[in-house]
Amino acid sequence: MKETFPFVTAIVVAAGGSTRMGGEVSKQLLPIAGMPVIGRTLSAFEAAGCIDDVVVVAREEDLLDIYDIIRSFGFEKVSQVVRGGATRQQSVAMGVQNARPETTHLAIHDGARPLVSVQVIGDVVACALEHRAAATGVRVKDTLKQVSDAGVIEYTPDRSHLWMVHTPQVFEKRLYQRAMDAAQEAREDFTDDCQLVERMGGIPVHMCEGSYENIKITTPEDLPIAEALLLRCQQGEGL
Repeated sequence: MKETFPFVTAIVVAAGGSTRMGGEVSKQLLPIAGMPVIGRTLSAFEAAGCIDDVVVVAREEDLLDIYDIIRSFGFEKVSQVVRGGATRQQSVAMGVQNARPETTHLAIHDGARPLVSVQVIGDVVACALEHRAAATGVRVKDTLKQVSDAGVIEYTPDRSHLWMVHTPQVFEKRLYQRAMDAAQEAREDFTDDCQLVERMGGIPVHMCEGSYENIKITTPEDLPIAEALLLRCQQGEGL
């Protein structure tokens, strides 16, 4: 029998404007191999044993479509679908406000990362349960350059210490709430949840090695890449 403590609520943020996709339909609703992006995202959290509840945060104009997707695929863990705010941070705040009272930890995830695996979710949640704050990510493969506004290379950082951060990013709820309140009081807005906790200081955020397949759907070119990765998964070679 699953213990009642801890209680992990996933906040799936799907309230972005999808401006870089270039179309009128939200990227969350676009199909990948016959299933909407948000549907594939939710299916991973539905299957993850460490996740107890799911709150979806979406654009107002997408709410009915997302309700239909949840019903069509029978996602039982989704307890609420709520309207997002003007920024990502505000949207996450809406999700946190609607999390069930017994929630002890928050797993915040981009709705546009539909290839997240149950393994990745489980690993980063386990890391956060031990350390209070954790994010999934992957080591940088390419050499990175810091470039000036004039287009001149200024600095080459040591990539052995550089990671690309993904989601889920998982936090003890009380810790995240304090960090969010502090940022709001300072009128600061972040696009990355780890930054909230980093800014507050005192609690290190641990990095948990994830998967290069956990891509974010941002531009039209990402859709065929995601479909190819799914095909490889179906052939037993990944995810």
